Amino acid sequence: MNKPVHPAPVAVTLSPEDAFDLQARVERGEFSSLEEAVAAELAELNYRRAAEIVGGSEKLESLLDELEAEVVDPAECVDAEAFFSEMLTDLKARAEAAGE
Repeated sequence: MNKPVHPAPVAVTLSPEDAFDLQARVERGEFSSLEEAVAAELAELNYRRAAEIVGGSEKLESLLDELEAEVVDPAECVDAEAFFSEMLTDLKARAEAAGE
């Protein structure tokens, strides 16, 4: 996937508790900025979702190791139709839960 060269800024609304927690982590030096903290949390969320899709973090790490070593063809490891069907079902459920 190609990322835009100049992405537009995005506003994110956090609960006061989450915002306080992230800011405290920045102040402790865990992150250099609130933007970095949010990006790290999103990366962690993406990792957990990917692990869920492939059946656990061990399977995900194994797949990533194999891909890095170029010993497998990703097309052989992922059923794209099932993957996107599951993702669409999940997105629909989230939209319904949000009242959309």
